[in-house]
Amino acid sequence: MAANVIICPWCQSEIIQEAGEEPDKYCPVCDNELSGYRTLRFGLGEEEPAEDEEEEDEAPFGRPVLRDLSEEDLEGLGLDVDEDLRGKDEALLKYEDAVEAILDEQEFVPECPQCREYMLETGRQTVQAAAFAPKRSERLRGGAILEAPFSMTLYMCPSCFTMEYALSEEDRSRIGENLSRDLDAEGK
Repeated sequence: MAANVIICPWCQSEIIQEAGEEPDKYCPVCDNELSGYRTLRFGLGEEEPAEDEEEEDEAPFGRPVLRDLSEEDLEGLGLDVDEDLRGKDEALLKYEDAVEAILDEQEFVPECPQCREYMLETGRQTVQAAAFAPKRSERLRGGAILEAPFSMTLYMCPSCFTMEYALSEEDRSRIGENLSRDLDAEGK
């Protein structure tokens, strides 16, 4: 009996389903939807092509299948115009290779909140005192949680182009020190 393997597009888990079983609609590991454009299905133990695959080779309504046509028949169809598509595919592959190379260089790689792709670090932004009005807290005796100037790292998703900010590591440490010092002083 042949089993089907479905690879979850989100968590990359392999989900094995025996023949005759109803396919899962949701991944049992991450609970994301399995159907859609990113789902891959593989048949294990099948030596002969499935009946569905054999039927795809037959032309509907007795029309000739594309592979049965001669070169003269194909000339008028404009099928040789895929140089543009090939160029776009090559550009997309180069883009994906560049994204992978940049991600490999990054120390911290956040996940996009929109599409869950890994985000690229695009730079830093420094916020000056004139451009930031800090919130004062009574708990901190009128002190601010975050004082300007501070810097943020900007991340961009290479897939959906969502932008996200994260406070720089130095400023995170500074906030931790300020909050723990102020709360320690309050407790004494």
